[in-house]
Amino acid sequence: MLFTINLTALLVWLACHFVGDFAFQSAWMSIEKGKNWDVLFYHCATYTAVFILFAHPSYLATAILFGTHFVVDALKARYKVIGPIWLDQLLHIVTIVLILLLHL
Repeated sequence: MLFTINLTALLVWLACHFVGDFAFQSAWMSIEKGKNWDVLFYHCATYTAVFILFAHPSYLATAILFGTHFVVDALKARYKVIGPIWLDQLLHIVTIVLILLLHL
């Protein structure tokens, strides 16, 4: 069926998300990514690298992960459009779920 998610894949992708977004983001990156585009790019690249290493996404899924993470984090850290961390995290998780649902 088109709109199904493999539970193992979902758990792996969620683990990649939390490792990439929290464990691999230093305090320096967290502070500076809102001020410096290069730091934001570096954070998004390390975030996406976790998926490449452990989830093996397609090229399209990789581009979507990187691009949406860049936009969401810029909206939160630089432009302060997104306030609470739960909203930031929800947007990232919705992206992951949609990628998996659509089998991208």
